[in-house]
Amino acid sequence: HSRKGTGVFTATCHGRAAHAAKVPNDGRNAVLALAGFLLEIVKIPAALPEVMVNVGNIRGGTAATNVVPHFALAEIDVRITRLADRAPLLARLREQADRISAREGYRLELTGGFNRPPKECLPAEEVAFSEWQRAAADVGVAPFTWVHGAGASDGNFLTAGGLPNLDGLGPLGDALHSDREICRVETIAPRAQIVALFLHRVAKGEIKLPARPARV
Repeated sequence: HSRKGTGVFTATCHGRAAHAAKVPNDGRNAVLALAGFLLEIVKIPAALPEVMVNVGNIRGGTAATNVVPHFALAEIDVRITRLADRAPLLARLREQADRISAREGYRLELTGGFNRPPKECLPAEEVAFSEWQRAAADVGVAPFTWVHGAGASDGNFLTAGGLPNLDGLGPLGDALHSDREICRVETIAPRAQIVALFLHRVAKGEIKLPARPARV
């Protein structure tokens, strides 16, 4: 796998409470302002195609419906394919936040950040994957397919630290992240054989991985 980097941001909008019927114009509706911000940021992938933006949840207002809400909050999941996309994405998020804050009576705060860097496929991983395919063939396992995963893993941290790694190569299963999730037991031993053979060849010096610099 190559994998996307992940981040979580919280957008908190402050407005001004007022009676929704008697003096509605005195209020500043934080729910509507935040909604406008969210509708703009979900357009970011149109300009940055390798970026994903998902509004995970939103809440705001009070228990009373006759109040112009002064507060609203949303949590946003973002994902990037390349480290180079991090700065442009942040710039666009902040630009939209600043537009809300520039309106009289509103303030939109953006907090949070990235928790995993992207795991990009570079020469070291390409060599490792080629050798993994050779080991798989030698134990009679069908060839693997290189895929790009939108989900992150601990491999993201290893790659950022300059350590070539492959992941997503364990036993087969189905219904991931559900109460129906299973592991196909018959695939455990063949996958373990591949690991053993691959590591044996690394230990004997038969596999040479190109060095790569650490990234942050």
